[in-house]
Order: sequence, then structure tokens, then C-alpha cells
Amino acid sequence: MSESGAIPGPSIPDFLIDRLGRGLGSLKMLPAVAQEALEVANSADCDLVKLAVIIQKDLRLTTFILRLANSTLFAPPRPIASLHQAVLFIGRRKARDFIITSCLESVASKVPHEVQERQSTLWLHGFLTAILAVRLNDLFQLKFQGEEFTSGLMHDFGRTLISVIDPVNAASVDPLDFDETTSIEDRERAMLGASHAEIAAWFAAHNELPPNLIAAIQFHHRPEAAGENLKLAALVATADHAVNYLQREGQAKGYNPLTNGAALILESHGVPNATRTFGTASEKLLQEIPALAQSMMQG
Repeated sequence: MSESGAIPGPSIPDFLIDRLGRGLGSLKMLPAVAQEALEVANSADCDLVKLAVIIQKDLRLTTFILRLANSTLFAPPRPIASLHQAVLFIGRRKARDFIITSCLESVASKVPHEVQERQSTLWLHGFLTAILAVRLNDLFQLKFQGEEFTSGLMHDFGRTLISVIDPVNAASVDPLDFDETTSIEDRERAMLGASHAEIAAWFAAHNELPPNLIAAIQFHHRPEAAGENLKLAALVATADHAVNYLQREGQAKGYNPLTNGAALILESHGVPNATRTFGTASEKLLQEIPALAQSMMQG
């Protein structure tokens, strides 16, 4: 899959940027070691040994990558004890996406105390969506190589950033009921001047994250607008729709993939029988992912 795209990040009002800067302390998502590691990982001829040496400079980043590489989701044949082994096992593209994920976790930890419970729910939602996106990537044979995980994890990060921008009114802007309609972005634009998808895409672009990731975040409610990144955006949207049901209803039973418009978009863009394939596997997948998410979040 392409690592590039022509879609730039969106603009958001200056006052939102100012509030984000004050709330986070810095708009810079990537510390120096992570930035250096990403520059190496973004190269097609990346030296994995050199990448591991750079990552090892940051204990938190090292621990995080080892945790994810050893998770059931990525199923190493035996426990991975060293970072060098982990990087060789996951490869450069997953290493790149795990670096971004680690930095995202660090930013999420900066939300105000009064919205920490809300943030925990959103962080779980991100992991559930990311894990399901990985499973669906395999199921649909889309051949993404890690970007589906990071896109899934980050697709709703704008909702976390809204909690930073306006912790007092965050619940009014976004009730976090997982009963999402196409009007959710319109409501946010009316109240804030930008939607959660636009805020997160701006933040990703500001931090020079890959264009396909930016597009998947910005257009996960409108995958058909994502241009060459339509399939990635639609994959994330497909996973998001199912996870919304899981968190809203508290169970996997009863989910109907035929109501998933993003799966239909995938089906109309070269993924044969996407809804039927998902329908056969959906209940088992939705039952499986909460335990996987909890294991990956612990650490």
C-alpha cells in the first residue's frame, strides 16, 4: 500500500490551536528520539539494527514496542525479550506505527484530571478499533502493513483533543454515547469551529505524520472523500462502526454488518463480499477484541 497521498491536513481555527498549545504544553507530539527513529523508519531501505539502536535510547518507547510486539494480536512464535528481536519481527512499517502510537499515548496522558475517565473510555475505543482494523485487514486481504492499526487507534483522537480544548463543555460537545450519525461533525463544527476528525487530522499533519494516516483520520466519517486513501479510511470506518455498537450495547451479539455503510464502500471498491465476509466473522471478532485491547493497554 502507498505510504503517501495528495491530501493535506485541514485548517482549524487559531483559537483551537492556542487552547491545544496551552492544554498540552506543546503541540509537538514526537520527542527527539521518536523523531529520529521515525526518520529512519520512513526510509524504504531502513536499517533495522540502526532503528533498534535509536529506539533503545528511550526506555518508555522501548518498553511500549516490546509490549505491543509480544501481544496476542501480533502473535510472535515465542516471547520477544530484546528490542532488536522485536524490530526484526515487526519490520520497519509496524515499528514506525508503534512509535507513533507510543507518542500518542503520552499526549493522551496530558488531558485534565476532570476528564480522565472520559479519556480512558476513548483510549479503549481507539485500541478496540485498531485491533478490529488489523483483523479486518487480514479478513479482507487488503495488505496494509501496520497503518491500519495506527489509523484505527488515532481516528477519534480529536475527541481527546476536544477534552483538552474545552474540558468543561466536552461532554456537551461530545456525549460519548457511541451513537454516531453523520451529523456528529456538523454539531462539533457549530460548537467549536471544527470537527474531531479535522482537529485530529490537523494535529497529525502538524506533527508531519504520514499523509495516508492523516487522510484516514480526517475522512473516517466520509471515506469516499479520502481519494487514494479511500480503502484505509473505509477500513477504519468499518471497524469504528462495529466498535461503536460493542461499546454502546455492551455485547457483540446482534451486530448487523449490513448497517455498516463503510463496509459497503469497501465492497464497491474492490473488496468482494465485504459485508457477507464480515457478517460471518463479526460476532467472534467483537467478542475477542476486548481482551486483546486490555492486554495491550496494560503496561
